[in-house]
Amino acid sequence: MKTTYLITFILILFTNIVYPNWIPRKENNKSVNICDKLDEYVNSPYSEEEFLKYTDVKACYELTSYNKTKAIQVIETVKEYLKGFYALLDQAKEEPNPGFALRPIDLISELDLVLKNNYSYEYQFIYDVASLTEELRDGHTALRSDDYYKYTFDQGLSMYSVIKKDGTQQIKVFNDIKEPNNVDCQVIDIDDRPAIDVIIEFARDHTFYSKDLSARFNSALASLAFGNGDFYIAGQIFSYRDQLPKNPSISYTLNCNGKFSKITREWQVPIKSVQYKSPYISGTSVGNATLIFDAFIARFYILQEFGVVLISTEDVIDNSWDLQYHFLSNIIAGFKLFADKGIKKIILDLSNNGGGIIFIGNYINKLLFPNIQNFPLDYKVNDISIPFIKEISRIKKGIGNIFHYKSFLSVKTKSSFDNVNDFIGNNIYTRGGVQVRYTSKAFHNDTTNYIGTFKLPKPPKFPWTEKDIVILTNGRCSSSCATIAQRLAEINVPTIAVGGFPNTRFSFAQFAVGDASSSAIFQPLLELKNINSSLVSKLSLPSSLTFHFTLAEAYSIKNPNEVMDYAYRPADYQLYYDERSARDPSCLWIQAAEYFGK
Repeated sequence: MKTTYLITFILILFTNIVYPNWIPRKENNKSVNICDKLDEYVNSPYSEEEFLKYTDVKACYELTSYNKTKAIQVIETVKEYLKGFYALLDQAKEEPNPGFALRPIDLISELDLVLKNNYSYEYQFIYDVASLTEELRDGHTALRSDDYYKYTFDQGLSMYSVIKKDGTQQIKVFNDIKEPNNVDCQVIDIDDRPAIDVIIEFARDHTFYSKDLSARFNSALASLAFGNGDFYIAGQIFSYRDQLPKNPSISYTLNCNGKFSKITREWQVPIKSVQYKSPYISGTSVGNATLIFDAFIARFYILQEFGVVLISTEDVIDNSWDLQYHFLSNIIAGFKLFADKGIKKIILDLSNNGGGIIFIGNYINKLLFPNIQNFPLDYKVNDISIPFIKEISRIKKGIGNIFHYKSFLSVKTKSSFDNVNDFIGNNIYTRGGVQVRYTSKAFHNDTTNYIGTFKLPKPPKFPWTEKDIVILTNGRCSSSCATIAQRLAEINVPTIAVGGFPNTRFSFAQFAVGDASSSAIFQPLLELKNINSSLVSKLSLPSSLTFHFTLAEAYSIKNPNEVMDYAYRPADYQLYYDERSARDPSCLWIQAAEYFGK
């Protein structure tokens, strides 16, 4: 199974910028629909410019007037998905753990309040609904629009945070595709306000990758990531946005070796959106670390006398069964090489993993610790969900799919459920002041060593214990990545978080997923034989909108009644980026190695 929602912000190539002056032409003295012209321009193979103007995109977004009847339909449909399937709806009403930076939210009631606002344009309404769902700070839950989230806004400069020897924190330029000489200049002010305050405020109010403010702060800034077989620059949510910025430009006051200057950057939309590969790492070389095996979604390095494994759990292009088989077979081979070479200590670098394939996370846990049990989960049970659970469970081909009772093992018996009613169970919890029913707790039935029809090679018994492994992240280790980090932490594997604020421990991972889904995945399920027409109408969103949500919650093994999404788990230790380690992860690996066995 896959998690179905983790936002990947689209970055651009390190290239020269050409600023366009393109304006939609008039035909027969009538203005052409600007949205159509933007699409035509973006899709044209003859486009000479590389960016769209902020004002043109804004004009497109404001072209569609607000329709309250349509808005009511959207709100009511989102509410039905929340009430029927969103596993964390009622717990979100409770006071969060003191380690988290978010407010209790009764999402159903607050969605109703949105309809009392007076909007001029549809975009304003969609923006408010999306922002409200993001206040859950649940990286799996958000409303997205094909009409209004099709463009990424870029102003060409990204930043990072360093902690100086005296303990002070500075915001510095990580990369600048327009003026490379600005790299490593200190950012004093942003729009005439202290830079650190602006970034913290943005992380608090406009990011949703974590319930922990420190991790959200990291995601607002730039850092190196490994994925799809290469290094690239990740995060940068402050600099690369999928929501229309409030203003057309942004200003920075810089201190470059004692020389102060103020620059202004316009928000623009890159036409050719491709992943921005890192200019700081050449090929597979990382500092003085020696690459011994490249498994595409993982790399195995030796540095000094310890091993380092970079792992990406995120989805890749053409993610077929045979490709997953190939990936996991190579990961087995990489760990075997470590064992054959006598590597006694291993750092798992899981930084900047937005999620991806649950099976990979669960499999790596069992690869390193064969007797480990992965997190149990459950689903909401009510008049909306029961028809889907029962109908999918009637379909033989549904095994392995969401809701099919044979896709799970009972926590009580450690074996398959006898029938769908045993899976549904009768578990009642009080959350947010109301009683809520959930299915029996269950494990994903992924104990097989098969990927589709491919049998994975039997791994050898590896020599490492929890004292021989250290987990390193920058706090952005979500969903399937968190199934590795948070589960291994429960068997006392040390954890280290990089970045954040001075002397403030923060979460090393979040959203250890049970399952995530979306309205798009449910659309074909609405055609199942015994799903009645009233349910179909209640769950049908406009085709341009998709609502993503946490479908199943996961529970701690160590504390069986603790829901992992609301478990505050600060890392055991904290490291900080500096001008060198921000671009050379091997510097962090050497620092992390000091914590083996602690």
